[in-house]
Amino acid sequence: MRKICLLLFWMCLTVTMMGQKAWTVRTVPNTRLESNDIHVSDPDGFLSDSAEMNINTALCAIRDKADVFVVTLASIGDAEPRPFATELFNYWGIGDAETNNGVLLLFVEDQHALETETGYGAEETLTDAKCERIFTNTIVPFFKAGDYEGGLCAGVGEIVGVFGGEIPAGLKTTLPDPDNGEGDLTLGDGLLGLGGLTVIVLLPLFGLIFWAVKSKTKSPLKDKETVESVEEDGVHYVSEMKTSWTGSPWDGKGCAGALMIGFSFFIFMLIALMVVVAVYPNMEWGRQSLWSFLIATVLYLTWVCFRHNRRLLKTAKKLAQTSVNPKSVYQAAYNHSANKVAMWMAPWLGWIFYLILKRKLKNTEEGCVCPTCGNPLNQTKIFMLTDKHAVEERLGALKFTPYRCVNGHTYVVKEHGQAFNRYVTCEKCGAMAAKLTQSKVLRPTSYSHSGEEEKTYECQCCDSIYTSIITIPMLVHASSSSSSSSSGRRYSSGSSHRSGGSFGGGRSGGGGHSGRW
Repeated sequence: MRKICLLLFWMCLTVTMMGQKAWTVRTVPNTRLESNDIHVSDPDGFLSDSAEMNINTALCAIRDKADVFVVTLASIGDAEPRPFATELFNYWGIGDAETNNGVLLLFVEDQHALETETGYGAEETLTDAKCERIFTNTIVPFFKAGDYEGGLCAGVGEIVGVFGGEIPAGLKTTLPDPDNGEGDLTLGDGLLGLGGLTVIVLLPLFGLIFWAVKSKTKSPLKDKETVESVEEDGVHYVSEMKTSWTGSPWDGKGCAGALMIGFSFFIFMLIALMVVVAVYPNMEWGRQSLWSFLIATVLYLTWVCFRHNRRLLKTAKKLAQTSVNPKSVYQAAYNHSANKVAMWMAPWLGWIFYLILKRKLKNTEEGCVCPTCGNPLNQTKIFMLTDKHAVEERLGALKFTPYRCVNGHTYVVKEHGQAFNRYVTCEKCGAMAAKLTQSKVLRPTSYSHSGEEEKTYECQCCDSIYTSIITIPMLVHASSSSSSSSSGRRYSSGSSHRSGGSFGGGRSGGGGHSGRW
């Protein structure tokens, strides 16, 4: 029986892996190259022909105010949606180069992500707050009901309204009425009813409520990518390049993500049904199904919390080994909502991980350790940043946290600040305080020669103003072999260009909204 279950599991797993293609920034079909009237790239067929036509018609009407483009993808592999959207926005040059009025709406099914990326010009009208409101109030209800097309159409309609356009009737969609049909299973006895209600409703509900409240104040762990140490006048500046890890149990990529969302529950339901039928063959079918559902729910919650907290513990151990402050790493893991919510969703397993992290925190007595002499490092306020670093911290480009040991060795942890993406390193003084103030195309790109773009930067540290000339690659004619079709539509992939249309060379301003449902 065990071999049959394993065989069925791997067969379904293989089918899932074969059926999913991971897109990259270079391979996403740029349908704008076919015509300037196209505002949708839907290679995996999430939208019907009529929906695409309605979206194209609505977005063409506001083209003079904003160049909005919609991209729907089944998977982008292990890539994070936000950096993917920014890179795709800049790679295609969505929007006008002068006004930067581009808007990108990126839908990624397997990660349950919707990214809204805006240029500086469009950001003034379509603010971050409006992007979040449209996602939460308009799009999410459709997505949670499994209606991706309805959610995208409704979201595009809201964006059209924000820019003062008239919303076509085809984009005014409403949620279907909930199914109030009869025939739901009723619990046969009080004990079974109380146990089932507690396991499948109350405990996960308390966990999700706690998670929602705790996630607003938690300190997320970070996955380190590179660590660099630079010594300046006896002070070691440790630069830790980090990316956030939210700790969500549904953060799996590709096949793992699909498995976590629903396939694992089907497997657990199948296993539980076989066990119940084998142990109680004479039990009526309704009670067998009910018991199987309750057992499968317990196994599913156990699997989710095990994978969830195992990743949390593994990440904390990894970061503690290389961190200047390992105690703060375990403190963040201990306070993380991932640790607390498992005690409600699967208390039989969640408390075990809770106690493990509590013991790890208790045993990490040394806190910060000086890499030079091995003595404890303590955070100090008696430290004066250089003028350059003080400007970087004031602007929010970088954040500095100083530590010092008893022997006088000073280490300053340098991290990305909230405004890191808005500044670049100044060519004059070397401070990360130069801000782009003007961008002008000196020579447009064509099919015969490359173009040139002049960017003007102003440093907030040394007050210098300088320009930088950037070469724009020339356009390349697409061959017939570079197109693919989906649902009867043709697409041109990569960076190939047709004479039918193109983007205007816009750049992302870093605004918008990142949402998951």
